[in-house]
Amino acid sequence: MTDTDKRAAYIEGLHQIADFLAEHPEVPLPHLSSHIGDEYGPILTIWLVRGDAREAMATVARAMGKAEKIVDERTGEFKIYRQFAGFKLVASAGREEVCERVVTGTREIVEEVPDPDALAAVPKVTVTKVVEDIEWVCQPLLKPASTSILSVPAEVA
Repeated sequence: MTDTDKRAAYIEGLHQIADFLAEHPEVPLPHLSSHIGDEYGPILTIWLVRGDAREAMATVARAMGKAEKIVDERTGEFKIYRQFAGFKLVASAGREEVCERVVTGTREIVEEVPDPDALAAVPKVTVTKVVEDIEWVCQPLLKPASTSILSVPAEVA
């Protein structure tokens, strides 16, 4: 793609996003940034930080029609995005605001730690502790959120 083609795509993307925002007044206005995950380029971000982020994300998802999703493990953000010619339009919220944290089990791990009574000599003792195994379950945005993953009917899940 030539510089002229990139410029034309950039301008066309701006027109498409402007039309999209004009057609969907329920979608908050975006902010300009330069990356999503490991991808760089012109990106307009809609930060969903007030009110019910899950419902706001669902509203944007419905308006976008077909959108991609990503969970940024570095920042803990849940994002959906749609490509508009040379632009991506991204809606972003904290993963904990959109997804349910589910403990899938616990396990004991054994560690050697300094003995608190003899720290000067730094001997090692065996200690067992419980740690959580977790996963993030991000239910489909256009279906009602469940109060528990166990209460989702099989036909909905």
